[in-house]
Amino acid sequence: MSKSELFKRYVLFFFSVVLQGTAIACITFAKIGTTPISSTNYVLSLHSTFTLGDTTFIFNILLIVLQIMFICIGSEKLKDHISKLVMQIPVCFVFSFMIDISTDVLVFILPTEISYFTSWFLVVFGTGLLALAVSLSVTANVAMVPGEYFIKVFHPIVKKSFSFVKTFFDIFLVTSAVILSLFLTEFSAIEGVREGTLFAALCTGPTVHFFIPLCAKLIPYLKGSTSVETVSSDNTHEAQENKAEATVSDNNKN
Repeated sequence: MSKSELFKRYVLFFFSVVLQGTAIACITFAKIGTTPISSTNYVLSLHSTFTLGDTTFIFNILLIVLQIMFICIGSEKLKDHISKLVMQIPVCFVFSFMIDISTDVLVFILPTEISYFTSWFLVVFGTGLLALAVSLSVTANVAMVPGEYFIKVFHPIVKKSFSFVKTFFDIFLVTSAVILSLFLTEFSAIEGVREGTLFAALCTGPTVHFFIPLCAKLIPYLKGSTSVETVSSDNTHEAQENKAEATVSDNNKN
């Protein structure tokens, strides 16, 4: 891979991270639930002085620490993952910053109380944007966001597929958000998990499969050639699992 191609792939990847942060902000601002991976962070932000971007940053740093621990436990060598681990640090900063800055923009342009229709518009738009961002990160194929790389490192240890562990991880985070919100509200409310969460969980994956072939048309431009390459939507999780990609969840991823 030439330096020019590598540079363009990193630009595309970080652009996808910017979109993921914006998408998370849109979905969360709707106040009818957030994405599964952001649900626990959102609940914690509601009951602390931290913003969602702050709690997301702390959570992602924790995931990087856990990745290092699991790599050391597993059969792989830490030195083989160093570049991917280091790359996640600027990703954490950009992702968290975009969540907060996008939220500030939404606060500025939208009224404090929004209609249920507007909430659903934000959720649908945010989910579509998140799916596009995940598809772009898969196309870039140079790095992964912490949530996805954590699953990539962890799933061989438990001898389960990437998709199985990701689904379990999302369920674990949503369940944790429900338990936390009940505890922090003295069992008076469930926060962060609503119909928008279910919509994002169910629709992000299929939408990623829709965007993957479209985003694959960027590959010749990344390579600086006019040849046509395709990326099969059926290989979305394999691209993340076997190369150094990002899936949904995410997105997202996300």
